This record gives sequence, structure tokens and C-alpha cells, in this order.
Amino acid sequence: MADFRRYLTVLAVLAVMATAASAQVGVINANGSANSLFACVATAAGTPELRPEGYTELVGDIVITCTGGPNYVVGSQIPTTNITVYMVPGVPITSRFLSSNGASDALLIIDEAGSNIATGATGAFGPRAPQVLCTTAQQQTVGGSACPAFVGTDTSGAYVTGVTSVGGTTAAANVYQGKIGDFGPQTVTFYAVPVLPPATAGVTRTFRITNVRVPIPGGLLSGTLQAFISTSPSTVLPLSATAINIGVVGRPMSAAVGSVTTFQQCVPQVLAKAATITFTEGFATAFKTRVVPGGASNGTAAGTNTAWAAEQINTAAPSNQNIPGGLYGGFAQNSESGFIFSGLNNGTYTAGLADFGTRLKAVFYNVPAGLTLYVSNGATNAVPSPIGGTSLNPYAVLVATGTGTENVTDGVGFSDAKVVGGLPIPHFVALSPDSAGRYTAIWEVTNSNPSATDVLTFDVAVSYTAASATTTNPYGTPITDLPLGAPLNDVQLSMAPEPSNGLFSTANATQGVNPLPKFAVIATYEGRFLRVNLCQTTLLYPFVTGAAGFDTGIAVANTSTDPWNTVKQVGSCRLYEYGVTQSGAAAPVVFNNFLQGCDELSNPLEGTNCFPVVPSGQVKSVMAASILQNFTGYVIAVCNFQYAHGYAAVTDLGLRNLWSSYLALELMPCAGATSGGCPAGAVGSPRSGAAGIEQLVH
Repeated sequence: MADFRRYLTVLAVLAVMATAASAQVGVINANGSANSLFACVATAAGTPELRPEGYTELVGDIVITCTGGPNYVVGSQIPTTNITVYMVPGVPITSRFLSSNGASDALLIIDEAGSNIATGATGAFGPRAPQVLCTTAQQQTVGGSACPAFVGTDTSGAYVTGVTSVGGTTAAANVYQGKIGDFGPQTVTFYAVPVLPPATAGVTRTFRITNVRVPIPGGLLSGTLQAFISTSPSTVLPLSATAINIGVVGRPMSAAVGSVTTFQQCVPQVLAKAATITFTEGFATAFKTRVVPGGASNGTAAGTNTAWAAEQINTAAPSNQNIPGGLYGGFAQNSESGFIFSGLNNGTYTAGLADFGTRLKAVFYNVPAGLTLYVSNGATNAVPSPIGGTSLNPYAVLVATGTGTENVTDGVGFSDAKVVGGLPIPHFVALSPDSAGRYTAIWEVTNSNPSATDVLTFDVAVSYTAASATTTNPYGTPITDLPLGAPLNDVQLSMAPEPSNGLFSTANATQGVNPLPKFAVIATYEGRFLRVNLCQTTLLYPFVTGAAGFDTGIAVANTSTDPWNTVKQVGSCRLYEYGVTQSGAAAPVVFNNFLQGCDELSNPLEGTNCFPVVPSGQVKSVMAASILQNFTGYVIAVCNFQYAHGYAAVTDLGLRNLWSSYLALELMPCAGATSGGCPAGAVGSPRSGAAGIEQLVH
């Protein structure tokens, strides 16, 4: 379906260009009479899909095509009209403001100037004319246009065209700057545009309106966007008042966290892959490069121009994308930039040029101390593609590692991209927290496929040293088994830049202000990116008693010393008791308490107020009559080391009539709510540092 839509767009634009190519200037009619009725019609050069996240979505160009009309006398001044475009429904226009009065980078181009389409005219006129700007300040000069155009001829004297002066030989201004807001925020107006009727049959004149942007988020637009064009005076440019379709809202991007690895805290890791982050575009042209790929306008082969590669990652001014209605090998809709016109800039921004390609952002929260977090500098689900080339292999590179560099402007480079000769160098980049404790990674799209739904995946890696297991929580706060109620480690995914970090406000997001592009977060995409378990073993002692006349010996063996080079660990155990006490004739009461490990206390008394620390390769034990007086029930021991094994012996006092012993059962910690075995927030769930839910391994 994506292919079909793209080729329809290509055919539509080709049809417009073919019409324009038939002739762009009129042939002199000696008697000055009109050959036919002067008539103009507006059509859409394309109906692109618009991203529902985008505040600055480029709509399809509007092309006004005129035929017939009077043949003005050579030397006379060409009459002018004001052309206003209204958005229907009335969404604001967010083309970039280049001055505070609403003058923008929305442009009107006469006769496809600069396209070099062959016509019968000779010399630098019509499509072969250089692109010459008339600014809004010039258009609105008191007393008329400061960019007057007069009827003149080409170098052969056979074709009528606009020139700068009576009898002149220089083509008149043919690029007009739009002013936003004079008739409401949903309008852009081009003032004092000269209209020279083509007059002769088979000859046309065109006016292309380009670089018009609109916001989609927040319900501003859904379904199809239309444009309504008005002219004043309408007699100069007679145009039928019909709305035309210039855009349709597509599906949103989706993102997810997957392939999360489970680590053990007592086993050190160095650049170990922890998870993957995946972004999937909502439709085939949602992920866009900063400018179209290639460099063909400069005569260089696609993918070989290293300067062009730099342009894609925002380190140089662009050198093409300046052809009105250019298709650029089918990549036109895969560019964040529109028609780039170097003749119009305000010292910082160039008309039509986006600040960057589509950016994808991951913000990591609640990263524990003692851990270094890394991300891949490029997409890991594809071979690195030459940046700036025409490869259909989608790719993106890391361009920023903090929200402070999320909002750069034209011509500013990045230190993290690591690109040589247009080819990214794969590596991991360490992230650092901002003042709020957030870790941020931002990737920029450098290659995309206009005919397929692109998927970009990035890796997350971690490094940490082996933590001592002599305390319950070796890192102070466990990486995964956080205390009940503590925030989870989490990564939130979106397009960038977006307003949450103060780069722009939602209040001015629907105005023509920087940056360009910019996005809203319309859906929450997040997930846990890290799972590092405490090195623990959970043991069940099914029957323990310390009631009058009986006792139970509780032993724990630490078998982390073995013939297989297992990491030797040391730690104590917490004993969680579940049962009843005997207190004379009083009714039994539920007993739910725990005995701490001796390494948790400042005044430990082994076997009295705590369970002893168990060194690797040793066995430690306690008596229930000393630590669990008058208790009968079962005990769950959570030991802060792996490979713990338990043994219990139940006797009467003095070993006179009773001796019974058993091996403690190992319990599997809760696997999480998604497995169905662990209620949210339960003891032993991934949010807790306590004992495991009773899922027997045998």
C-alpha cells in the first residue's frame, strides 16, 4: 500500500511538472488581443501523510496554473495581486518565523524558477531564471511593490516574460515571502505578486506555494487537511474558490523496550547488553532525514560526498533541495526540510531548512548509583549505512546525550556522532545524569526507506563491579529488587525535541518558533530497561518450634565454594516466621515477624538477636528456643548469597524421646506480575527486596 501511495504522488507531481514544461513564458501577440479567457486553477502537488506527533508538519505544495488572458504591451508594468492561503479546518500555520512581524519561510515561486525545465524561451527566464527574492518588507512598501515587474522579452525577442525595468534584460523577482497571521493564525499571505497572463494557447504560467507547515497534536487536526486560496484583486488572478486536499493524518509512531537481561549483583559486568529499545514509524515516510540524500545537484555520486554526509547530521549548510517540486529520487517526502532557499535567511536560519532530521529520544529514570549506563551510537538492527547516501537501509546515529543539546540550530555539529567518511563507527557511549537524575540519549535519522515501515533498534548496556554480599542491599538500594513502594528503573521513549524539558512550551508550539521540527508526546511508551537481582537464596523450613519442651536447630550451609570457580560469596540470612505463639490459656495469635541478619545490626549477638553471617564454605546454625521462643510454625529464610542449603532438626529438650530432621526446600523468587505468579507489590515481587513467593522448584 505504501508503494502505491508513493507512486501516485510521484505521478501527480510529474504531471504538474510536465504541464509547466510545455512553456513558462508567453509568446508576443502583435495585436495585443487575448487568445482565450484568462483562467487559473489551484491543485495539490501531493497529499502527504502527516505525523500526529508533529507540530511542524509539511503539507503538500499548492500549484496555481494559469492559461489564456490578455497579452500586455511590452514595457507596461505587470499588475499585482495578494494571494492568501487559509487552512481548513483552521489550524495555525507553523512555518518558521524569520522576523517578529510574521514574515516566514513559506514561499511562493513563479514559473518554477531554478528548475531549468526546457522551454522555447532563450536566456535566463522562466524555469531557467535564477531564484530572486522579494521579501515581505519589499512587498508591503507603501505605494506599491518595491519589486516591480515589467513586460519584457527573452533574448530571442519571441517570448514575453517579467523583467526588472522597462526595456530591461534581467528577470524580475520570482520568489515571494509569505507573512503569517494577517488574516488569522491559520493564514499565510503573499503580497503584490505580479501576474503576467500567458495569453498564447498551449502556454501556462505557474505559482507554487511551498514550505507551509501545520501542527497536528492535541486534536488540532484529524483526517484530511484542506487549503482554500483567495486572491485580491481577484480580477488580476481569477481563481475558482475550491478547497484542495494538501495532507492527511497518518498513524503515530510506536516504541517498546525488550530483550531485558537478568544479571546477578555479585557477578561483575562490563558493557553487558541489558535491553533493546525499538522505535517503529507509523507509516512509510514518518522517519525523515534532515535533507534529501545524495548530492546529485552538485554532480557527485550518492553516498560519496562527505560534506553531504555532514549535512545530514547538522554540521554544514545544504547544497541542494532547491528545485521547486523536486522529487529527489522519491525521497522528497522523507526529508524534514522543505524547499531550501539560501537567498532568504535571518543570519541564523535558512528558509526551508530544518534544524535536524527526525530525532528519537530515550530518557532513563531511577538508574542506581554504582552503575554505568551506555547506549549504542547507532541502530543495531541494521548494518551502518553511508550517511547522506541513497541506501534504503534505515539508520540513525547518536547525536546528543543530554536534553541540553536537544535543541540545536542550523549549522551546529555534534561530538557524539562518530562519523568518518559518511559511515558511522559502531560503539557504546556512556550516559551521564542531569541535575534531576535523568539519563538521556537522542538519535537522529540519517537514512530511511520511503516505501517501507522502518524499524530502528538501539542497545542499552551496563557496567558495574561485583558488589559485596555482606549487606542486605549491596549497592545501598538494590538495582532491581527495590523496596516496596520505591520507583522502578524506567525508560521513556518519544520523538524529539518535545516540550517536557523546556526546549519550547506547549503555549508557543503552534507558532512559527524554533526548533524545527518539534513534536508532542501523544502516547506513553516506556518499560524497565534493567533487571539485576540480588544474589540470594530463599529457603523454606516447613516446621519449626521453640515452644515449651521442644526446640529446633536451624542450619544454613554456604556452598559457593566448590570445584567450579563459582564466585565466593558471604552474607547472613533473614528469618521470616509464620505461625502462632503459646501463652498460657490465651488464644493463639498470628505471628508474622522476622529476625535480622547479624550484619544488619550495630550490636549483633549471634543466635540471640540475629542470624550469623555465613562465610563461603561454612555452616552456621541457631536454636529456635533462643531466637523464636514459644513459636510454632514455618520459617522462610532469605539468605544474601547464592547456593545456600538448609537443614533442620526438631527435638524435645534433652533429646530424650524425639528426634526428627529434614532438608529445607528451595523457593523460586517471584517471576513478576506478568507471569501470573506474583501480585503487584507482593513480598518477593520485583519491587521488593524481601523473600520470594512460594513457587517450589520441585
